[in-house]
Amino acid sequence: MRYFILLGIFCLPSWLISQEHTFQVTLKNLPEKEIYLADFYGDKNTFVDTTITDTAGYAAFTLKENLPAGMFRVFLDKNIFFDVVYNKEDILITSDMEDLYESLVVEESEENKIYYDFLRRMNNYNRKFDLLAPVNDYYPRDDTFFILARQEYILVQSNMIGWIDSIVEAHPDKWVTKIIRQRKPLYFDPSLNEFGRREYAKDHFFDFVDFTDVDLIRSNVYSSMAIEYMSLFSNPNMNQDQLQDEFIKAVDKIMFESMDNNMVYQFMVEYMVGGFEKYHFDKVLDYIAENYAPDQCENEDAATDLQTRLKKYAELSVGKKAPAIEMMDQEGKPVSLNAIKSNYTLIIFWASTCPHCMQTLPEIEKLYESSLKTKQLAILSVSLDTDRAAWGEALEGHYKEWINASELKGWNTSAAVDYNVYATPTMFLLDADKSIIAKPITLGELKAALIKENLLR
Repeated sequence: MRYFILLGIFCLPSWLISQEHTFQVTLKNLPEKEIYLADFYGDKNTFVDTTITDTAGYAAFTLKENLPAGMFRVFLDKNIFFDVVYNKEDILITSDMEDLYESLVVEESEENKIYYDFLRRMNNYNRKFDLLAPVNDYYPRDDTFFILARQEYILVQSNMIGWIDSIVEAHPDKWVTKIIRQRKPLYFDPSLNEFGRREYAKDHFFDFVDFTDVDLIRSNVYSSMAIEYMSLFSNPNMNQDQLQDEFIKAVDKIMFESMDNNMVYQFMVEYMVGGFEKYHFDKVLDYIAENYAPDQCENEDAATDLQTRLKKYAELSVGKKAPAIEMMDQEGKPVSLNAIKSNYTLIIFWASTCPHCMQTLPEIEKLYESSLKTKQLAILSVSLDTDRAAWGEALEGHYKEWINASELKGWNTSAAVDYNVYATPTMFLLDADKSIIAKPITLGELKAALIKENLLR
């Protein structure tokens, strides 16, 4: 449901808020159950209220005096929800659980009548555009249908842009207008093909986006637009390293656009760091750490956490000295990274509870036994287990020539903190001086790094 855009909190001074309001919903075919009201911070939701539906699917939330205007999400179940705009007015919505979105009707609330009209128009626009674009690109030019289709291609775009302009002009002070203004689509000249549209969008994607609107930090407007922009640089034919190079170009553009407001700038850095961490894009994280770590921030707690993470990424970039590791091996003997005498050292952070680790480590072991044993490579495996028995069971019969160490502290393992480990397996390839020469993510990337160092043919 890509047209259900998530948005955020518009904070008003308390002296502008005069009374409580009521948000009523009637959801046909919804059994008696607890439902939740949540606000937004980027792509994160925080529950602010809860209520229980009756046998008819009716429920009501009391929107208290100190509740700021903005965008909220109603959770009917973990993955079933709908969004509303709240701007100091009563809200009444009805729908049917058998077709929640299509049957949703806004009975009361001007903000939400405009909002859902916008969502449905955008959905129809996207459907039509996605069907007309290939016709515009590939249909025979001398066919009458092509001429009609191209006219419709132009008209569909013009109508959507014109409608948004009219809403912004007619309702300049409504909260929902803040959203609609940001989501105005680009106009693509019919002479542009698919590649041309993509390149045009890369240059003009943010033409209508105001990165100084701090209110929208409490929304997913900026975060969802960052994802959409990143998708313009994605290509399924690229390997991970090539993809990261492309994403770095997108990061540069996003950060350039958001630099006019310090709070928005930090929000974008924090959001992108969290997103790239999920996908283990260390090259992009290193780049952000080196170039875009915020100097200051209104939220000092958030700044401390973000700046600490980014500082560590900068310290762990390729070419930097690897942090020291001191812990005990499986037999209780001390292990020191700096004491390992080898031309190369591969550090692997893993856990017996990680299914991907239990698939990858045996493959690395096969590689080690067949090709790497005599090539001056030492392997230091650092387990993030908390259960000694589970760790021992995972090691049984395997990895006998590796150095296997653990503090049995899980993610709180000192080396995991020092190496900014947020997913397993995580690998670092070091040279004889214990400097980082590669941070492979997959087995394929590990092989490529080893080949580059003439350790593998």
